[in-house]
Amino acid sequence: MLAAASPLLEALATLARAGVEFVVVGVSGINFYARDASEAVVTADVDVFLAPRVEALRSALGALRRTGFELWAGGEPFLDVDDTEILANLIRSGANVTAENEAGARVDLMLSAAGFGYDDLAADAVTFRLGDVEVRVGRLEKLLRSKELAGRPKDVAFLRLFAARLREGAGED
Repeated sequence: MLAAASPLLEALATLARAGVEFVVVGVSGINFYARDASEAVVTADVDVFLAPRVEALRSALGALRRTGFELWAGGEPFLDVDDTEILANLIRSGANVTAENEAGARVDLMLSAAGFGYDDLAADAVTFRLGDVEVRVGRLEKLLRSKELAGRPKDVAFLRLFAARLREGAGED
């Protein structure tokens, strides 16, 4: 559930309509499991783990670019969306490409994730309806484990917040 983040939801719908193979991960993926909007954590982006194939990356980049997103890799504008070798190198290196639009939507197109490969997350992903399309979201347990394995300060802080919310929901203090 990504309430109040319609540009992000539209970006996911754009990818789904284009037939891009992806799994929603990160906090944005975890938010799909929220029981209501009060449980969702506000996030400025959506993390999309792409199938590690040139065609999946090319399709995602093209779909987002056609709908007004600018593409960035390594802090530089990314213009080589049709160069098969460059796309293959991005996949081999596990790099990310960021897509941003003027409405403020930011999509991180991920080609690697902490602790899990694409096939690991896609194998048992849960399908959620998003308007007229369906999107696949990594299983909650795996998304939380990936945050734990990443170990970045923001991930540790998120996991503390998530655990506290679970305790509150269970009536514990």
